Amino acid sequence: MANRNPLTSEQELRKIGLRLKNLRKSKGYTSPDKFSYENNLNRSQYGKYEAGNANITIGTLITILNCFSVSLSEFFNEEYDNTQQIKK
Repeated sequence: MANRNPLTSEQELRKIGLRLKNLRKSKGYTSPDKFSYENNLNRSQYGKYEAGNANITIGTLITILNCFSVSLSEFFNEEYDNTQQIKK
């Protein structure tokens, strides 16, 4: 088994947020506000999830992924493993 450096919860939240942002953009949503509005999600909270500034429950993640028609296994695939924080 490869010896990997463990991520902190903050780093993991940023990876999840970046992956959500990439999924949103790949589905044609240029704005997180429009995506959250059209999918009946709390706009402010969804923005925090994308920014990696809020803990997300598995239930909430599943709800969001259902909007993208993506399963948990698809979300946490190799692409997720290779997700890196890109500076703005």
